[in-house]
Amino acid sequence: MGKSYVYIGNRSSEKQPANDGMAICEYDTESGKLKHLNHVSKQLSIGAVYIDTKRKILYCTDERVDYPGLRAGGGGQVVAFSIHPENGALTEINRQPSYGAKPSFVVTDADSKFLLITNHGFRNTVTLTEQDAFGKITLKVLHDESSIVLYPLQEDGSIGEPCDVFRLTGEGPESFQLSAHAHSIQRSPLGEWYAVCDKGGDQMFMFRLDDDKKKIVPCKGSPFPCSPGSAPRYSAFHPTLPYLFVNKENKTILTAFRYDEEGKLEHVCTIDALPPYITPPQGFTQSDICVGKSGQYVYTLLRQVNVISVFEIDENTGKLTMIQAFEQVCDGPRGCAASPDGRFLIVAAHAGHAVVTYPIGEDGTLSPAVSSIVQPAPGTVNFFEI
Repeated sequence: MGKSYVYIGNRSSEKQPANDGMAICEYDTESGKLKHLNHVSKQLSIGAVYIDTKRKILYCTDERVDYPGLRAGGGGQVVAFSIHPENGALTEINRQPSYGAKPSFVVTDADSKFLLITNHGFRNTVTLTEQDAFGKITLKVLHDESSIVLYPLQEDGSIGEPCDVFRLTGEGPESFQLSAHAHSIQRSPLGEWYAVCDKGGDQMFMFRLDDDKKKIVPCKGSPFPCSPGSAPRYSAFHPTLPYLFVNKENKTILTAFRYDEEGKLEHVCTIDALPPYITPPQGFTQSDICVGKSGQYVYTLLRQVNVISVFEIDENTGKLTMIQAFEQVCDGPRGCAASPDGRFLIVAAHAGHAVVTYPIGEDGTLSPAVSSIVQPAPGTVNFFEI
């Protein structure tokens, strides 16, 4: 029987500047417990991780504003590691600039020919003046660019120089929505569609890849508008049915979409992510989202209130029904992943400096934690089986 590992990305922030790169843990499939083995690349501030299980390659974003070696600006990096086939150890293959500030997510295409990342952008602004032919002087304010960058992948998993970039535009009504902020990208298991959440412009994009031209192409109907000020953050595809679930950073709502063979989104339902007896505080944010292995349940993390809400999926319609608001959650849940066998939910509690294991019952609901390990600033968790 093979071994299972969990890779934990530690992410620095203004409140928690100390980071410790990537933690490698052995995962006990029976108990759900994690055993810490090692840390690698401690200088990285890891915002997102994607594992190419076929080729045993791990890709991660180094989420920063200032590129290493530059005095200011330049953005982050995307890094490739090979996974040792016997012990799960990581060896860096190569890295590339992210070509944008705060790279927020990473994924490959189904054939591992390309890598796609989203650049969130930051709060940086540049104030310029313009003068017309009549001498009138006006102000022009520029913001950090938000984008999707496409890289070719080599046979050994190394990342080539980028071959395309798609620049997002848009804004929302809230003070933090002065420009587009691409926060995540996910690939659908049905067809080659990519869902991108733009929390700055309150919109959802669906893209496809033109392999021959090496281009990112918007699908029919993109972008799909979301409720003003909601800030769509993360999405999760159903594993076998044409449904997409999206949570919102700035509002306690969860939205279900159906998508067709052309990648066009159709709204199914929008549901409150908290029961009425829980009032979110000011500064509340919704965080990660995932669909359980069975495809029957959706889990969304809510920070500040420290709740994981569980929803049942109607397989015929895609509609959601809340079945649990689990409140016994470590402080600041930011990232999560369901175990490959569907028995546990592993949660990275960024503010609580811990990675916690919660059992998943046959009815999809969560039970109190069975394991917790200390990490400096955990933000993402990913499983890998050897």
